Amino acid sequence: MLTWVEIDVAALGRNIQAFRAIIPEQTSIMAVVKANAYGHGLDVVAPVAADHADWLGVNSIEEALAVRGFGISKPVAILGHTQAEHLEDVVRREFRQVVYRLDVAAALSQAAQRMNKAAHIHLKIETGTHRQGIPLDELPEFASRVRSMPGLDIEGAYTHFANIEDTLDPSFAQLQLQRFHNALGILETAGVHPRHIHAAATAGALLYPETGFTMIRLGIGAYGVWPSRETQIAARERGRHIALSPILTWKTRVVQIKTIKPGEYVGYGLTFQASRQTRVAVVPVGYYDGYDRKLSNGGRALIHGRPVPVIGRVAMNMMILDVTDANAQPDDEVVLLGRQGKAEIRAEELAERIGTIAYEVVSRINPHIPRVAVGL
Repeated sequence: MLTWVEIDVAALGRNIQAFRAIIPEQTSIMAVVKANAYGHGLDVVAPVAADHADWLGVNSIEEALAVRGFGISKPVAILGHTQAEHLEDVVRREFRQVVYRLDVAAALSQAAQRMNKAAHIHLKIETGTHRQGIPLDELPEFASRVRSMPGLDIEGAYTHFANIEDTLDPSFAQLQLQRFHNALGILETAGVHPRHIHAAATAGALLYPETGFTMIRLGIGAYGVWPSRETQIAARERGRHIALSPILTWKTRVVQIKTIKPGEYVGYGLTFQASRQTRVAVVPVGYYDGYDRKLSNGGRALIHGRPVPVIGRVAMNMMILDVTDANAQPDDEVVLLGRQGKAEIRAEELAERIGTIAYEVVSRINPHIPRVAVGL
Protein backbone atom coordinates (compact mmCIF):
# COMPACT_ATOMS: atom_id res chain seq x y z
CA MET A 1 0.00 0.00 0.00
CA LEU A 2 1.07 3.56 -0.67
CA THR A 3 -0.76 5.25 2.20
CA TRP A 4 -2.58 3.50 5.04
CA VAL A 5 -3.59 3.73 8.69
CA GLU A 6 -2.75 0.95 11.14
CA ILE A 7 -5.05 0.40 14.12
CA ASP A 8 -3.65 -1.47 17.10
CA VAL A 9 -6.76 -3.36 18.15
CA ALA A 10 -5.05 -4.89 21.19
CA ALA A 11 -4.30 -1.39 22.49
CA LEU A 12 -7.94 -0.44 21.86
CA GLY A 13 -9.05 -3.27 24.11
CA ARG A 14 -6.53 -2.28 26.79
CA ASN A 15 -7.69 1.34 26.76
CA ILE A 16 -11.32 0.35 27.28
CA GLN A 17 -10.35 -2.03 30.06
CA ALA A 18 -8.27 0.72 31.69
CA PHE A 19 -11.45 2.78 32.05
CA ARG A 20 -13.33 -0.30 33.24
CA ALA A 21 -10.83 -0.50 36.10
CA ILE A 22 -11.52 3.04 37.39
CA ILE A 23 -15.34 3.03 37.30
CA PRO A 24 -17.70 1.12 39.59
CA GLU A 25 -18.25 -2.49 38.63
CA GLN A 26 -21.95 -1.90 37.95
CA THR A 27 -21.32 1.04 35.59
CA SER A 28 -21.60 0.21 31.89
CA ILE A 29 -19.37 1.54 29.10
CA MET A 30 -20.72 2.90 25.84
CA ALA A 31 -17.86 3.00 23.34
CA VAL A 32 -18.53 5.93 21.02
CA VAL A 33 -17.61 5.07 17.44
CA LYS A 34 -19.21 8.00 15.60
CA ALA A 35 -17.42 9.91 12.82
CA ASN A 36 -15.81 6.76 11.39
CA ALA A 37 -14.69 5.82 14.91
CA TYR A 38 -13.06 9.23 15.39
CA GLY A 39 -11.28 8.70 12.08
CA HIS A 40 -9.89 5.32 13.08
CA GLY A 41 -12.17 3.25 10.82
CA LEU A 42 -15.60 2.05 11.92
CA ASP A 43 -15.21 -1.36 10.31
CA VAL A 44 -11.97 -2.04 12.19
CA VAL A 45 -12.87 -0.46 15.53
CA ALA A 46 -16.52 -1.36 16.12
CA PRO A 47 -16.18 -5.17 16.37
CA VAL A 48 -13.27 -4.87 18.80
CA ALA A 49 -14.96 -2.15 20.84
CA ALA A 50 -18.07 -4.34 21.06
CA ASP A 51 -15.96 -7.14 22.54
CA HIS A 52 -14.87 -4.88 25.42
CA ALA A 53 -17.73 -2.39 25.91
CA ASP A 54 -21.38 -2.92 26.79
CA TRP A 55 -22.89 -0.48 24.30
CA LEU A 56 -21.82 1.32 21.14
CA GLY A 57 -22.69 4.95 20.42
CA VAL A 58 -22.98 6.46 16.93
CA ASN A 59 -24.20 9.74 15.49
CA SER A 60 -26.48 8.62 12.66
CA ILE A 61 -28.79 5.89 11.43
CA GLU A 62 -26.29 5.16 8.66
CA GLU A 63 -23.56 4.45 11.21
CA ALA A 64 -25.95 2.33 13.29
CA LEU A 65 -26.88 0.22 10.26
CA ALA A 66 -23.20 -0.23 9.42
CA VAL A 67 -22.52 -1.47 12.95
CA ARG A 68 -25.35 -4.00 12.68
CA GLY A 69 -23.92 -5.03 9.32
CA PHE A 70 -20.74 -6.11 11.09
CA GLY A 71 -22.79 -8.67 13.02
CA ILE A 72 -22.74 -6.72 16.29
CA SER A 73 -25.77 -7.38 18.47
CA LYS A 74 -24.99 -5.19 21.49
CA PRO A 75 -27.17 -2.11 22.09
CA VAL A 76 -26.43 0.77 19.71
CA ALA A 77 -27.40 4.31 20.69
CA ILE A 78 -27.96 6.91 17.98
CA LEU A 79 -26.84 10.16 19.58
CA GLY A 80 -27.77 12.41 16.67
CA HIS A 81 -31.06 13.30 14.98
CA THR A 82 -32.81 10.72 12.79
CA GLN A 83 -35.27 11.90 10.16
CA ALA A 84 -38.81 10.58 10.18
CA GLU A 85 -38.42 8.36 7.11
CA HIS A 86 -35.77 6.30 8.91
CA LEU A 87 -37.50 5.83 12.25
CA GLU A 88 -38.97 2.45 11.28
CA ASP A 89 -35.39 1.24 10.84
CA VAL A 90 -34.65 2.50 14.36
CA VAL A 91 -37.51 0.44 15.77
CA ARG A 92 -36.94 -2.61 13.55
CA ARG A 93 -33.23 -2.85 14.43
CA GLU A 94 -33.84 -2.01 18.11
CA PHE A 95 -31.52 0.99 18.06
CA ARG A 96 -31.70 3.42 20.96
CA GLN A 97 -32.69 6.85 19.66
CA VAL A 98 -31.96 10.19 21.30
CA VAL A 99 -35.18 12.20 21.66
CA TYR A 100 -35.54 15.90 22.38
CA ARG A 101 -38.41 16.73 19.99
CA LEU A 102 -42.03 15.76 20.59
CA ASP A 103 -42.70 15.18 16.89
CA VAL A 104 -39.88 12.64 16.74
CA ALA A 105 -41.22 10.92 19.86
CA ALA A 106 -44.70 10.78 18.29
CA ALA A 107 -43.33 9.37 15.02
CA LEU A 108 -41.41 6.70 16.93
CA SER A 109 -44.57 5.84 18.87
CA GLN A 110 -46.51 5.41 15.63
CA ALA A 111 -43.76 3.28 14.11
CA ALA A 112 -43.65 1.11 17.23
CA GLN A 113 -47.39 0.55 17.10
CA ARG A 114 -47.34 -0.33 13.40
CA MET A 115 -44.58 -2.85 13.97
CA ASN A 116 -45.83 -4.12 17.32
CA LYS A 117 -42.40 -3.48 18.83
CA ALA A 118 -41.02 -1.15 21.48
CA ALA A 119 -39.14 1.98 20.47
CA HIS A 120 -36.28 2.46 22.92
CA ILE A 121 -35.48 6.12 23.52
CA HIS A 122 -33.04 8.21 25.55
CA LEU A 123 -34.13 11.71 26.56
CA LYS A 124 -31.39 14.30 26.04
CA ILE A 125 -31.52 16.92 28.79
CA GLU A 126 -30.24 20.46 28.22
CA THR A 127 -28.12 21.53 31.19
CA GLY A 128 -25.92 24.25 29.72
CA THR A 129 -24.21 23.17 26.51
CA HIS A 130 -27.15 24.48 24.44
CA ARG A 131 -26.92 22.01 21.61
CA GLN A 132 -29.38 19.11 21.38
CA GLY A 133 -31.56 18.77 24.45
CA ILE A 134 -34.83 19.39 26.26
CA PRO A 135 -34.74 22.65 28.28
CA LEU A 136 -35.46 22.14 31.97
CA ASP A 137 -38.47 24.46 31.95
CA GLU A 138 -40.04 22.34 29.18
CA LEU A 139 -39.16 18.97 30.70
CA PRO A 140 -42.26 18.43 32.92
CA GLU A 141 -44.70 18.74 30.03
CA PHE A 142 -42.34 16.93 27.64
CA ALA A 143 -41.97 13.97 29.99
CA SER A 144 -45.70 13.80 30.65
CA ARG A 145 -46.56 13.79 26.97
CA VAL A 146 -43.89 11.26 25.99
CA ARG A 147 -44.89 8.98 28.85
CA SER A 148 -48.42 8.87 27.44
CA MET A 149 -47.29 7.80 23.96
CA PRO A 150 -47.83 4.06 23.41
CA GLY A 151 -44.95 1.89 22.31
CA LEU A 152 -42.18 4.07 23.76
CA ASP A 153 -39.68 2.63 26.22
CA ILE A 154 -38.01 5.59 27.91
CA GLU A 155 -35.01 3.54 28.91
CA GLY A 156 -32.45 6.34 29.14
CA ALA A 157 -31.80 9.95 30.12
CA TYR A 158 -28.57 11.82 29.64
CA THR A 159 -26.78 15.12 29.31
CA HIS A 160 -23.45 16.39 28.02
CA PHE A 161 -20.92 18.61 29.78
CA ALA A 162 -19.71 21.82 28.17
CA ASN A 163 -16.59 22.67 30.15
CA ILE A 164 -14.84 19.74 31.75
CA GLU A 165 -11.85 19.04 29.55
CA ASP A 166 -10.86 22.64 28.74
CA THR A 167 -10.44 23.96 32.26
CA LEU A 168 -9.23 23.18 35.76
CA ASP A 169 -12.24 25.09 37.18
CA PRO A 170 -15.02 22.63 38.10
CA SER A 171 -17.74 25.22 38.72
CA PHE A 172 -19.67 24.97 35.45
CA ALA A 173 -19.51 21.18 35.45
CA GLN A 174 -20.90 21.20 38.98
CA LEU A 175 -23.69 23.56 37.90
CA GLN A 176 -24.60 21.24 35.01
CA LEU A 177 -24.51 18.22 37.29
CA GLN A 178 -26.92 19.91 39.69
CA ARG A 179 -29.25 20.77 36.82
CA PHE A 180 -29.13 17.16 35.66
CA HIS A 181 -30.05 15.94 39.14
CA ASN A 182 -32.96 18.38 39.06
CA ALA A 183 -34.00 16.96 35.70
CA LEU A 184 -33.93 13.42 37.05
CA GLY A 185 -36.19 14.59 39.87
CA ILE A 186 -38.62 16.06 37.33
CA LEU A 187 -38.68 12.76 35.45
CA GLU A 188 -39.30 10.87 38.68
CA THR A 189 -42.23 13.14 39.51
CA ALA A 190 -43.63 12.56 36.02
CA GLY A 191 -43.47 8.80 36.52
CA VAL A 192 -40.53 8.31 34.16
CA HIS A 193 -37.89 5.95 35.50
CA PRO A 194 -34.98 5.55 33.05
CA ARG A 195 -32.85 2.46 33.56
CA HIS A 196 -29.78 3.95 31.90
CA ILE A 197 -28.55 7.36 33.09
CA HIS A 198 -25.37 8.80 31.61
CA ALA A 199 -23.54 12.11 31.65
CA ALA A 200 -19.79 11.47 31.66
CA ALA A 201 -17.66 11.24 28.55
CA THR A 202 -13.91 10.53 28.74
CA ALA A 203 -12.92 13.59 30.77
CA GLY A 204 -15.91 13.32 33.10
CA ALA A 205 -15.16 9.66 33.80
CA LEU A 206 -11.56 10.55 34.62
CA LEU A 207 -12.11 13.65 36.74
CA TYR A 208 -15.60 13.44 38.25
CA PRO A 209 -16.54 9.91 39.38
CA GLU A 210 -19.89 11.28 40.61
CA THR A 211 -20.92 11.85 36.98
CA GLY A 212 -20.72 8.15 36.13
CA PHE A 213 -24.33 7.23 37.05
CA THR A 214 -25.15 3.89 35.36
CA MET A 215 -23.06 4.34 32.20
CA ILE A 216 -20.19 6.38 30.74
CA ARG A 217 -19.79 7.36 27.10
CA LEU A 218 -16.17 6.58 26.26
CA GLY A 219 -14.98 8.40 23.16
CA ILE A 220 -11.50 9.84 22.63
CA GLY A 221 -10.01 7.95 25.56
CA ALA A 222 -10.77 4.59 23.95
CA TYR A 223 -8.45 5.62 21.12
CA GLY A 224 -5.61 6.37 23.52
CA VAL A 225 -5.81 10.15 23.17
CA TRP A 226 -6.21 12.52 26.11
CA PRO A 227 -9.10 14.98 25.77
CA SER A 228 -6.78 17.86 26.65
CA ARG A 229 -3.62 18.76 28.54
CA GLU A 230 -5.83 20.13 31.33
CA THR A 231 -7.55 16.75 31.69
CA GLN A 232 -4.23 14.95 31.91
CA ILE A 233 -2.91 17.38 34.54
CA ALA A 234 -6.10 17.23 36.62
CA ALA A 235 -6.25 13.42 36.46
CA ARG A 236 -2.68 13.19 37.71
CA GLU A 237 -3.35 15.67 40.52
CA ARG A 238 -6.42 13.72 41.61
CA GLY A 239 -4.66 10.38 41.64
CA ARG A 240 -6.63 9.04 38.68
CA HIS A 241 -3.71 7.14 37.20
CA ILE A 242 -4.49 5.55 33.87
CA ALA A 243 -2.26 4.46 30.99
CA LEU A 244 -3.60 5.31 27.54
CA SER A 245 -1.94 4.04 24.36
CA PRO A 246 -2.68 5.73 21.01
CA ILE A 247 -3.98 3.05 18.67
CA LEU A 248 -3.48 4.83 15.33
CA THR A 249 -0.37 5.01 13.13
CA TRP A 250 -0.66 6.85 9.81
CA LYS A 251 1.88 5.62 7.26
CA THR A 252 2.91 6.36 3.72
CA ARG A 253 5.98 5.83 1.50
CA VAL A 254 8.65 7.90 -0.17
CA VAL A 255 7.87 8.09 -3.89
CA GLN A 256 10.88 10.13 -5.02
CA ILE A 257 14.23 11.35 -3.69
CA LYS A 258 16.04 14.30 -5.23
CA THR A 259 18.77 16.74 -4.33
CA ILE A 260 18.37 20.49 -4.67
CA LYS A 261 21.05 23.18 -4.62
CA PRO A 262 21.37 26.06 -2.15
CA GLY A 263 19.04 28.88 -3.13
CA GLU A 264 16.44 26.66 -4.84
CA TYR A 265 12.83 26.64 -3.74
CA VAL A 266 10.36 23.93 -2.72
CA GLY A 267 6.63 23.92 -3.37
CA TYR A 268 3.92 26.48 -4.11
CA GLY A 269 4.53 30.08 -3.21
CA LEU A 270 8.31 29.62 -2.87
CA THR A 271 7.87 29.49 0.91
CA PHE A 272 10.97 27.33 1.47
CA GLN A 273 14.41 28.19 0.10
CA ALA A 274 17.27 25.76 0.62
CA SER A 275 20.21 27.21 2.55
CA ARG A 276 22.38 24.17 1.80
CA GLN A 277 22.46 21.25 -0.59
CA THR A 278 19.30 19.42 0.46
CA ARG A 279 17.97 15.93 -0.11
CA VAL A 280 14.19 16.00 -0.31
CA ALA A 281 11.63 13.21 -0.29
CA VAL A 282 8.26 13.44 -2.01
CA VAL A 283 5.42 11.66 -0.15
CA PRO A 284 1.92 11.18 -1.63
CA VAL A 285 -0.17 12.72 1.17
CA GLY A 286 -1.68 16.18 1.27
CA TYR A 287 -4.53 18.20 2.70
CA TYR A 288 -7.12 16.18 0.76
CA ASP A 289 -6.00 13.19 2.78
CA GLY A 290 -6.42 15.09 6.04
CA TYR A 291 -2.87 16.35 6.58
CA ASP A 292 -3.49 19.97 7.49
CA ARG A 293 -2.08 22.67 5.22
CA LYS A 294 -1.13 24.68 8.31
CA LEU A 295 1.65 22.12 8.85
CA SER A 296 3.46 23.61 5.85
CA ASN A 297 7.04 24.37 6.93
CA GLY A 298 6.05 23.29 10.45
CA GLY A 299 5.16 19.62 10.55
CA ARG A 300 7.42 16.63 10.83
CA ALA A 301 7.41 12.97 9.91
CA LEU A 302 9.44 9.92 10.90
CA ILE A 303 11.76 7.92 8.66
CA HIS A 304 13.88 5.11 10.13
CA GLY A 305 12.81 6.35 13.55
CA ARG A 306 14.21 9.84 12.95
CA PRO A 307 12.17 13.06 12.74
CA VAL A 308 12.36 14.90 9.42
CA PRO A 309 10.74 18.29 8.78
CA VAL A 310 8.00 19.13 6.33
CA ILE A 311 9.31 21.83 3.98
CA GLY A 312 7.33 24.00 1.61
CA ARG A 313 3.58 24.07 1.40
CA VAL A 314 1.47 20.97 1.93
CA ALA A 315 -0.30 20.46 -1.39
CA MET A 316 -3.55 18.68 -2.18
CA ASN A 317 -2.05 15.22 -2.68
CA MET A 318 1.61 15.49 -1.75
CA MET A 319 4.19 17.16 0.44
CA ILE A 320 7.95 17.36 0.73
CA LEU A 321 10.27 16.27 3.54
CA ASP A 322 13.86 17.36 4.19
CA VAL A 323 15.75 14.07 4.48
CA THR A 324 19.26 15.48 4.24
CA ASP A 325 20.11 14.03 7.63
CA ALA A 326 18.19 10.78 7.18
CA ASN A 327 19.20 7.85 5.01
CA ALA A 328 15.90 7.87 3.16
CA GLN A 329 15.40 5.86 -0.02
CA PRO A 330 12.52 5.47 -2.46
CA ASP A 331 9.70 3.29 -1.07
CA ASP A 332 10.86 3.75 2.53
CA GLU A 333 8.07 3.77 5.10
CA VAL A 334 7.13 7.19 6.49
CA VAL A 335 5.11 7.74 9.66
CA LEU A 336 3.02 10.90 9.73
CA LEU A 337 1.25 10.18 13.02
CA GLY A 338 2.16 7.54 15.58
CA ARG A 339 5.30 5.72 16.61
CA GLN A 340 8.29 4.48 14.64
CA GLY A 341 11.10 2.97 16.65
CA LYS A 342 11.67 5.14 19.72
CA ALA A 343 10.24 8.28 18.11
CA GLU A 344 6.59 9.32 18.20
CA ILE A 345 4.33 12.00 16.74
CA ARG A 346 1.13 12.34 18.75
CA ALA A 347 -2.18 13.81 17.66
CA GLU A 348 -1.90 16.30 20.51
CA GLU A 349 1.36 17.63 19.01
CA LEU A 350 -0.15 18.17 15.57
CA ALA A 351 -3.23 19.76 17.13
CA GLU A 352 -1.11 22.28 19.00
CA ARG A 353 0.84 23.15 15.86
CA ILE A 354 -2.29 23.91 13.83
CA GLY A 355 -4.37 25.46 16.61
CA THR A 356 -7.03 22.82 17.07
CA ILE A 357 -7.78 19.73 19.16
CA ALA A 358 -6.60 16.15 18.81
CA TYR A 359 -10.16 15.04 18.05
CA GLU A 360 -10.05 17.00 14.78
CA VAL A 361 -6.62 15.72 13.79
CA VAL A 362 -7.66 12.06 13.86
CA SER A 363 -11.26 12.42 12.71
CA ARG A 364 -10.26 14.34 9.57
CA ILE A 365 -8.04 11.58 8.17
CA ASN A 366 -9.77 10.84 4.89
CA PRO A 367 -12.00 7.75 5.05
CA HIS A 368 -10.71 6.61 1.64
CA ILE A 369 -7.36 5.72 3.22
CA PRO A 370 -7.39 2.02 4.17
CA ARG A 371 -7.52 1.19 7.87
CA VAL A 372 -5.64 -2.00 8.73
CA ALA A 373 -5.94 -3.92 12.00
CA VAL A 374 -2.67 -4.84 13.70
CA GLY A 375 -1.91 -6.34 17.09
CA LEU A 376 -4.38 -9.17 16.59
